[in-house]
Amino acid sequence: MKNKLIFALLFCLSTLIQAQYPVLGESKNQIKVAGVLYDQETKEPISYAHIGIPKQGLGTTSGRNGYFELKVPERFAEEVLTISFMGYKTYRRKVSSINSPADIYLEKASLELSEIIVADETAVENIIRKAIKAIPKNYPTYPTTVLGFYREAKTNDSLEYIYLAEGVLNIYKHSYKKDKEGYVSLVQGRRINLLNPLDTIVRGGLTSGHMAAHRFDIVQNREDFINEKYFPVYKYWIESITSYNDRPVYIIGFGEDPDGGTIEVEDDSGFNNGSLGVLGRLFSKRKRIRKEGARMAGRIYIDKESYAFIRSEFHILPEGLKKTNDYPLYAGSWKKNTYLVNYRQMEGKWFFSDATREGILSGGNRYSNEVKITDINPNKSGPLPYLDRIGRGAAFSRITGSYDPNFWANYNTTPLNKDLAESVQQLENAITAQQAFDAENMLRLQQQRDSIYVEELKKKEMANRIESGEEIPEDFELDRGQVQEIIRARNNAKKQERGYDRAKFHLGLGSHLISSQAIDKLGISILTDDDPAATIVALENDLKSRDFEIVGHWDLDVYFQKNFFVRFGSGFDFYNSIHKERTIGFGTELNLSKQRPFYIKLIGQYSNLRYARKLGDTENDFGKFKVRGKKINSKSVNLYYGNKNHNLKLSAEISLEINPRKEYYIRGAYTLPFARNQEIWIKERRQLFNKKRNISIDKDYIQVTRNGEPYQQHLLDEPTIALTFGVLFK
Repeated sequence: MKNKLIFALLFCLSTLIQAQYPVLGESKNQIKVAGVLYDQETKEPISYAHIGIPKQGLGTTSGRNGYFELKVPERFAEEVLTISFMGYKTYRRKVSSINSPADIYLEKASLELSEIIVADETAVENIIRKAIKAIPKNYPTYPTTVLGFYREAKTNDSLEYIYLAEGVLNIYKHSYKKDKEGYVSLVQGRRINLLNPLDTIVRGGLTSGHMAAHRFDIVQNREDFINEKYFPVYKYWIESITSYNDRPVYIIGFGEDPDGGTIEVEDDSGFNNGSLGVLGRLFSKRKRIRKEGARMAGRIYIDKESYAFIRSEFHILPEGLKKTNDYPLYAGSWKKNTYLVNYRQMEGKWFFSDATREGILSGGNRYSNEVKITDINPNKSGPLPYLDRIGRGAAFSRITGSYDPNFWANYNTTPLNKDLAESVQQLENAITAQQAFDAENMLRLQQQRDSIYVEELKKKEMANRIESGEEIPEDFELDRGQVQEIIRARNNAKKQERGYDRAKFHLGLGSHLISSQAIDKLGISILTDDDPAATIVALENDLKSRDFEIVGHWDLDVYFQKNFFVRFGSGFDFYNSIHKERTIGFGTELNLSKQRPFYIKLIGQYSNLRYARKLGDTENDFGKFKVRGKKINSKSVNLYYGNKNHNLKLSAEISLEINPRKEYYIRGAYTLPFARNQEIWIKERRQLFNKKRNISIDKDYIQVTRNGEPYQQHLLDEPTIALTFGVLFK
């Protein structure tokens, strides 16, 4: 009873603590604080400054022109708004005392250094080592969920904007004790085709761009320049000392060490660790090693008192750009990639705050994407619901929704004015984008679309009449080709809703429990066709007992309805036996979970199984000969004895979806033979490509004996059971 009371009190306390932070996306009774930031001396605008209420985890950043806009729940009117930027004194005012729009001038910080830093490279590396060691102290050691704003844009090779996509994301981040990637779900988003705002289709787009809050988190990913393993290939130096939030900060430059050469690192990509996961590691235990040098250059900012990484500016060096696989950073056909990453402090911990990235492709196209954390809940959080998560490989520009003029009033975003335009040198197109997102302009576009929809509705009405066999009014001008196209599109849509045209590929490894008894003095002889007394090859040996075979499987499921499929399959052997299976049949599946899909599947199949045990190897003194039209050239051959069985195969399978494209499964199968015949196999040895051939023992030129007497016992006669573990790809 006492434990229950303590638990209840702790639960209530955690609820109260969590309640003091804003509800993500709160829309009622908001105060809008807006303005432009300037340098007090130069009167130049200050971009990428952080504006927020640290106590409540609210924040945004200023744009390239210094403009900012922050939406604050009215109940926080008496909270202190802070504006922080590297090298400037922190601006602090109560929200209620700021008259928007406001011109705010930041004063540069003047540091009175108590020491002059003259440090060799080892001393600078020690500063970074201290910062690495302090990561568990400075960053959350438990998972958290934050609200973020994400934006991406692309130009063509003429530097004209192709599209713009942006959205509000729920972002789940793992503990900084591990470099495991977190999850993302979409609250709401919008996109526009900038070349043709009337066209709702956006072509192209960054895959996994929405994962920017995870991909660009250099601290959690332990990027090369803050990874001690890479110290030999980098050169470090202290550029100067500045301030942030009125605290001294080291500015440490880094780049390629001319004398650093390369180091050997374990490759975490490829077949062994990436593409097939657990199954890949079963097939290969070898670790791929690659040589790598410095791939980045830039500067990092480290808080002098806590040794926290609070900012980084870097670009990818030419050698780094040559990499084709450099996830989480971008790699491939890029000509340039630059990054800016910031962290901000809340309740003594530093959280990922924002990041921008600009890339130029080899053809001159420009991609830019940015993420800004606008609401932080510093409490421990559970993961996002599985079905809400956006897959890493998805293109964000294809999953955002349509424009909602009221939606963006509820959330903090980053300015879209000149900041995005200047980053890709396309001011005119950015103005077009801003106008396109304007509510009045969207209403005008919607009216134009409505006029198109009226015509489409007429066509759909005619399509309905054609399908139902009704007469078509004489006063309707009908383009039958267009109507038929609508009917085909409708049928395809219905087909997809029912789960048509889906395919899943299985690859598995397991054990077939085949019990075969020992056979002593088993003999196999292959005679010539024209002279039964002439022997080509012959072998007498003892066949040992065996209880199971290690076999592999691949299967292809083709769905003809949502939960029903046709399965084609094949089994193959690995060593010292012949196990060849071909299957075809039908199956059904049922999802047992409302969150992460957990399937149970039942399958009935016809199975054609050829199974043979190796009797041994023997010399071929006869020379070249043919077996069923295939020439055997080897001077040494293996002989096998076994069965060809026709079976009814019944399988039960459970599978758990790991991500939208992959499942892990366990399968049990019961194989019941209903027809069988005996056969032998002959296989070449010591050849580059060893040919093998099966022959039925009912041929006159085949003799099988036991202790010198004819032998016709089936090797496979009873029902068998198989167990398979594997991976399913969609």
